[in-house]
Amino acid sequence: MQPKWIFWLDNHFSPVIAKWINERTQYLCKSSYSLELKDLTDQQIYQKAKSEGYVILISKDADLPQLILLNGSPPKLINIQRGNCSNQIMFALIEKHIEHCYRMLVDFDHDII
Repeated sequence: MQPKWIFWLDNHFSPVIAKWINERTQYLCKSSYSLELKDLTDQQIYQKAKSEGYVILISKDADLPQLILLNGSPPKLINIQRGNCSNQIMFALIEKHIEHCYRMLVDFDHDII
C-alpha cells in the first residue's frame, strides 16, 4: 500500500482552508502557520518538504514549480493560478479538484498539476 501523502498549504492561503480540507475531505492538510513556514523562503520550504518526503504543496507561488522541475520531487505541487478571492471560493475550488489532483500526482506520478 502506498504511503498517504500530506498537503501543505502555502502562505498565500488562510489556515482556515487547511482546517476545512481536514474536516470536509479524506485528506490531511497543514497550513504554513502550523508548520512554521511563513517566514521561510521558497527554497527553504522546498527543502523542508523534500526532507519530510510525502508532501504535496498547494501554492500560488511561481517559484515552486521551477524548484521542483530543477531539483525533482518530492515534494509534489498543486499550482493554483487564481487571483485573490474569498476563502469560501478558494476552498470550493480546491474541494472540487483535490481528488483528481491527488490521483494525478500520486497514482499517475506527475510532479506538478
